[in-house]
Amino acid sequence: MFKVIIDIFEVIIIDNNVLSPCQFNLIQLIQKMKSLISKLLFLLCSCVFAQVNKPIGINLSFVNDYSTELVFTDAFKQSRFWISANADNSGPWSTGIDIPLNNKGFPIQIPYDNGVDAPQKVRTLLLWDIGNAVPTGQYRLLVEGTGQVELKFGASGVYNCPIDTYVNVSGSVSIEIINSDINDPISDIKFIYPNYSQNFQQKTFTDEFLTFLDDFQVIRYMNWVQTNNSNVETWNQRAKYDYFTQAQDAGVAWEYIIELANLSQKNLWINIPHKADDNYIQQLAIMFQNQLNPNLKIYLEYSNEVWNGIFSQHYEAAQLASALGYTGTDWERAWKYTAKRSADVFSVFQSVFSDDSRLVKVIPSQAANSWLSNQLITFFNDPIYNPTQVSADALAIAPYFAGNVANEIVADGVVDTITIEEIVDRMEASLSDAYQYITSSKQVSDSHSLDLISYEGGQHLVGTGGNVNINDLTQKLILANHHPDLEDVYCQYLDFWYNTVGELFAHYSSHRIYSKWGSWGVKETMDDITNPKYLALQHCVFDDNILNTSNFEQPSESFVFPNPNSGTFYLNLDKNLEEFEIYNIWGQPIKPQISKISKGYYEVTVKEKGVIFCVINFKVIKVIVR
Repeated sequence: MFKVIIDIFEVIIIDNNVLSPCQFNLIQLIQKMKSLISKLLFLLCSCVFAQVNKPIGINLSFVNDYSTELVFTDAFKQSRFWISANADNSGPWSTGIDIPLNNKGFPIQIPYDNGVDAPQKVRTLLLWDIGNAVPTGQYRLLVEGTGQVELKFGASGVYNCPIDTYVNVSGSVSIEIINSDINDPISDIKFIYPNYSQNFQQKTFTDEFLTFLDDFQVIRYMNWVQTNNSNVETWNQRAKYDYFTQAQDAGVAWEYIIELANLSQKNLWINIPHKADDNYIQQLAIMFQNQLNPNLKIYLEYSNEVWNGIFSQHYEAAQLASALGYTGTDWERAWKYTAKRSADVFSVFQSVFSDDSRLVKVIPSQAANSWLSNQLITFFNDPIYNPTQVSADALAIAPYFAGNVANEIVADGVVDTITIEEIVDRMEASLSDAYQYITSSKQVSDSHSLDLISYEGGQHLVGTGGNVNINDLTQKLILANHHPDLEDVYCQYLDFWYNTVGELFAHYSSHRIYSKWGSWGVKETMDDITNPKYLALQHCVFDDNILNTSNFEQPSESFVFPNPNSGTFYLNLDKNLEEFEIYNIWGQPIKPQISKISKGYYEVTVKEKGVIFCVINFKVIKVIVR
C-alpha cells in the first residue's frame, strides 16, 4: 500500500511536464496541505515499516563529577559544587565556609573574607576518580570576568582571566578560583572536551552520549532530577538552567531534559518530586506542553518507590497523608498518598495537554509484591484519593533478578572458594523468582486493564548490610558482571519479559563504575562496549528492533547511494531541491547535515542507524533505507 502511494506521488509531483489541468490543480492542493499530507505519509510509513518488537528504555545515571556518562560537551556542567578552602593553602582541604554566590552560582568575590575566618578561595572537581574514562587531550578553557583560575592534578597552570585558551588534560581535574574581582567577578567557566572545541555552542550534548541513546525508545530521568530523597517543594526550587553546574541538589534543569528529548526524539519518563506542590506540577506541565516536541510521549510517575523504606519519600509521604487525615500504618498511609498524588499529577497534566494521548500515566509498585500492586490500584480507583477519577495506563514494576545471590554466598560460607562461573550460575538459577514476579504482576495488571511495564530491571547482584564491606566478595561480584556467560542469562531474562509481557522494559542503568554498592550500569564507561549486559541488549533486543529490508524494493541508485548506508548518503537528482526534509519512520523530523556538491548532487549525513527514512519535499518523495 505504501509503495503505491509513493508511486502515485512520484508521477504527480516529479514529472511536472506530464500534468493535466486536473492534475495540476491537485498538485496545488497537495502543496497547500503539506503538513497534513506529510503526517499521513509518516503514519502509513510507521504502520508498514515500524519494527519495535521489543520496546526498550534506559535509566540515565546521575549527572555528577564522578560519572563516566559524559553528557555535556562542556565538562564544567558536570562539575562538583564549590569546595571552600583557605586562600593561603593552609588548613584542611575543605573548610565548609559558605561563600556568597550570584544567581549563576559563581562567587561574588574571591578571596572572600567574612571577618572571622581566614580569607577563602573555592575549587571544584571535574572528571573525578573515573580513571581511563577521562578523555585526554586538548581542552578549551573559557573564563569570563576578571581574576585568576588555577588548574591542578590532570591539568596545570595559573591563568589570568578573561581567557580563551587550550589546556592539556591527562586525568581528573581541579579548577580553583584564586582571585575574582568584585567589580567584574568571574561569571562563567567552560571546559570543552577535545572533540568539541569548535562547535560546542551548537552541540549541548556529546555525540557519544547521543549515539548510545539511539537504540532506546524511552529515557527515564529519575536520577537526573535527584528524585530519591528530594527536598524540592516549589517551582522556584527547581534546578536552574543557567547554573554553573547541572550536578545540583535538585538535579538537572528540566530545560535540558526537554532539549535532550527533542534532539534525540526519544519518549521520556519523568518523576515528580514527592513534595512538589500543585503549582510546581502545573508549571511543569505547561513547560512540557509548550516546549516538548508534540510527537513525543511522556511517562508520568509520582516520585520513585514511595513504598520503599530506604528513601525519605516513604516516611514523608506518610506524614503528608496524616495531615490529610489518612489512617493506617506508615506504609499504608504512604500507599494512599501515592495513589492520591499520582491522581493529582495525572489530572493536572491531562488538563494542560491539548493531546492527552501523549501521556502514559503510571502506577508504580513493587515487583515482588503483587498484593501491594493490587492495593495501590484499588486506592487509586477510590474516589477518596482520586476524586476526579482520572484513569491510569500502566502498572510499573522493577523485576530485578539475583537480588539475594550475594548474601547467600556469604551465608553459605563460600566467598573464598566460589568461582565467577558459579556466581553466574546462581544468577541464572534466580531467574525463576523474577519470572514469578513478572507473571504475578501481569495477572494484576490484566485484572485492572492496565499495561504492565518495567521502570527498572536487570541484575541486582550486590551485598547488603555488612556484606558490602567484604572486599573479596565485591571483586567477584564485579567480575561476574563482566563474565561472558552473563550475556546468555540476560537474554533468557529479557526473552521471558517480552514473550510474557511484550511491553516496555527500562533497564537500570546506563553508565556507572561498579563498586561495593552494585554493578548497575549496562556499561561501566562509554567505551565498555563488550560488556555482556550491553551485548545482550544488542543481540537480544536492539537487533529485533531493526527492520529487515530484504522484502522491500530498494530505491534506484541514480537517486540515492549507497543504500543501505552507515550515516552518509548522496542524492543524485536532475534539478536543485527547493525544499529538503528528513523524517524517521515515526514521523519525527531529523536535522541532517546537507552539503550541495553540484547542481542536483547532495551529500547528506544523519545520525540515526538501521531505520528507514522518508525524504519528503513535494519535488521528490522517496523511501530511503539505511
